[in-house]
Amino acid sequence: MNEQTIILFFLIVVTCITLFIYLWKAKKEIEYKKDERWQVIQNKANSAANYSNYILIVLIAVGNTISIFSDIQITFTFNRVLIYASLFIGFRNAIELFALKYFDKRM
Repeated sequence: MNEQTIILFFLIVVTCITLFIYLWKAKKEIEYKKDERWQVIQNKANSAANYSNYILIVLIAVGNTISIFSDIQITFTFNRVLIYASLFIGFRNAIELFALKYFDKRM
């Protein structure tokens, strides 16, 4: 499999997850009537998903440090940056979805 096929596969998966999380959250808000329990579950899941932001910040800092101290020339097209950003958002939504399901069953 070449790189474009793999990226396309992951884009389709994270798009489905992103659509599913919005539909599932809307269903749960109607079911729980936006009570305090649902708010706590959403806060915990959002907190768990925010760790992916911290990981991204660390990866960018490490990559930036490596590119400063070594003589590596890496170029990205704007299209590729947008694809990676979309993948990151989708994976963050996947983390939030799994955290929501976990805390919903646990509480």
